[in-house]
Amino acid sequence: MKMAAGPRRRYDPAMPLAIPCPQCGKLPPPACDCPPLPPGPADPPPPSAAASGAPAKKMRSETIKMRREKRGGGRELIILEGFPKGGFDLDAFARDLKRRLGTGGAVKGFTIELQGDHRDALEGLLLEAGFRSKRAGG
Repeated sequence: MKMAAGPRRRYDPAMPLAIPCPQCGKLPPPACDCPPLPPGPADPPPPSAAASGAPAKKMRSETIKMRREKRGGGRELIILEGFPKGGFDLDAFARDLKRRLGTGGAVKGFTIELQGDHRDALEGLLLEAGFRSKRAGG
């Protein structure tokens, strides 16, 4: 593909950029007679936890133990133990953890098994859910 022959324009920093008026569309050399634009909306106040009305997540009394096991073939598995026995939807919590970590896993009894070593990320997710966590084992 051949470009048209002719003088090639280059950017000159001394030459101002031609930005058209947002109201009438005229370019700046002959200034337009449009009235100035009204001021925009005020900036919203910065969000704060106390002002948002959302109460801080209450810490639960349970401490979740994170055990790392190695299975055949060099696979690593994190086992979370110590969840409450009643009044807690372990299946929904495990589903949320698997989705947020991008990994597979299963619920067996009152434990959650997650594939891969995600202990660093799990500490933050468990704290966000209100659980204290402790590393146990390897």
